[in-house]
Amino acid sequence: SILVILLVALTSFACGDKNKDEDPLLTLTDADGNVYQTIKMGNQIWMAENLKTTKYNDGSPITLYTVEKHGNNWGSIDKQEAFYQWASTQDLNNVVEEEMSFDYYGAMYNHFAIESGKLAPKGWRIPTEADFRELEKFLASEGHAGNEATVLKTARGWLSSSGGGTNLYGFDGLPNGYVSAFGTSTFSEGICTWATADVFGVSLPSKRRVLVSLFQEKTIWFDDAAIQIGAGIRLIKE
Repeated sequence: SILVILLVALTSFACGDKNKDEDPLLTLTDADGNVYQTIKMGNQIWMAENLKTTKYNDGSPITLYTVEKHGNNWGSIDKQEAFYQWASTQDLNNVVEEEMSFDYYGAMYNHFAIESGKLAPKGWRIPTEADFRELEKFLASEGHAGNEATVLKTARGWLSSSGGGTNLYGFDGLPNGYVSAFGTSTFSEGICTWATADVFGVSLPSKRRVLVSLFQEKTIWFDDAAIQIGAGIRLIKE
């Protein structure tokens, strides 16, 4: 009957909306309006690219760091200014064939920008070391034990000394480098570095942050670094 057909149609429409709402691979939009792809890895949902917002989630701007304007104050414990800068795209070793946009590798953030608690849009957060360890476990369970970094790294764009990856899951681990304590963009094309939310140490000058890197090894590298070091950000869904 016409009534049955209408009921079936309405039910299908409702179920379709429900499935769409529960789709884990929705995009993520930051305060600048940048739209990011996401990727499901086991029980986790990650950004599939590095954060590049120049504004906090309340719309207020983050200061763009330049040596000319701010000297060596990138990691200054005394001034405690929040900064971002773009990872270097100079490509001095000609490892990327195409022209790179200024935000190709995403933004790099200093300790005070990360500690603001306002980098992530609602429903997202800066991952902990435990989150990355869970990602590592998932990859091992998929048959990639001992090669976790390899499957996360992009296939192209790496120095031969660091080696490329397979990008098997589309995680797009690009060699964004890191930022030295003096504000210098360092070792892009050679290492991929992400900050975690984990900071330890008693006093501010001696505090250290856990960083996660993809480097020469086939496995993910977990290390702690002085909080003056800047790094990229991959957000994870809460």
